[in-house]
Amino acid sequence: MRHAHGHAHGHHGPPWRRGRWWRVQWRLRRRIFAWFGLAVVVSALAGMGLYRAGVRPGFALLVMVALLWIAAGVISWRLTLPLVELERVTRALGAGDLDARARAPRRGPRELSAIAEAVNDMAARITRQLRDQRELLAAVSHEIRTPLGHLRVLLDTARDQGTPPALLAELEREVLEVDALVDQLLASSRLDFGALDRRELDVAVEAARALERLGVDASVLDVESDRCVAAADATLLRSALANLVRNAVEHGGGVTRLAVRRGDAGIEVDVEDAGPGFRADDLPRVFEPFYRGQGGGDKPARGSLGLGLSLVERVARAHGGAVRAANLPGGGARVTLALPAA
Repeated sequence: MRHAHGHAHGHHGPPWRRGRWWRVQWRLRRRIFAWFGLAVVVSALAGMGLYRAGVRPGFALLVMVALLWIAAGVISWRLTLPLVELERVTRALGAGDLDARARAPRRGPRELSAIAEAVNDMAARITRQLRDQRELLAAVSHEIRTPLGHLRVLLDTARDQGTPPALLAELEREVLEVDALVDQLLASSRLDFGALDRRELDVAVEAARALERLGVDASVLDVESDRCVAAADATLLRSALANLVRNAVEHGGGVTRLAVRRGDAGIEVDVEDAGPGFRADDLPRVFEPFYRGQGGGDKPARGSLGLGLSLVERVARAHGGAVRAANLPGGGARVTLALPAA
């Protein structure tokens, strides 16, 4: 009963709102009825006047029809003018532009201003809710860093006290996974707020740091061009490179080559792995948020939420770059990150 009551309340709205919209609809319908009634009266008087003045009945009837047609066009134009504005705003909101707002119609029925006001209120509420959610996500992700630091200290203490290495390795692996997830959430929050601090960065140097951070042999790094410098946000670039390397390590059997070069699309980073490659069904969707593909096997990929490659794509897009994924002819996969050169 509670669920049914809540649904009915949410569908119909509070009584004062139902009454308000009923009045808006009644006034608008009354106004349209009055406009058309006036148009009929004016056209009929004009036709009768022409007929009494000796004009042929056929011509008088034609004038009446023409006047009615013109009046219908004017009424329709006045009604649809503000509706076009509302259609523009709703399309913009649907496309993700939450800053779009409807302008109050200067022409047309004043009742349509209530609809424009309702659309603007809806957009403002959605924007406020999304902002609050992003701020909460950023705050929680930041606060998780403190207990993670404490866990690392406890792991070092346990290692000194002779705790079994296998247990320590398992605990450290779990801590690193949580730390990687926090990095992804913080980078996502930074992108949500558009807080990019661009500076000239040597992508080859940052790629080497990503390999070192994740414990990958530096011999896989292949710098093919001189001056591989991009104008990028350091935090976001490092997160994108780390996610590329981590994806190859965890789901691709390890990194076989990390190439950095200056190409036609700017600075390009290729990360190749030793895995079975992407399944044909997964390739178009590997950069979708929370999408966990089959990883080239029969079972879904495990160990992640599907945020890594989607975050790489968002970082590239925020910098005016692009990403792409492909399977290698001899096996394995390649994911490419392209950023504009500085």
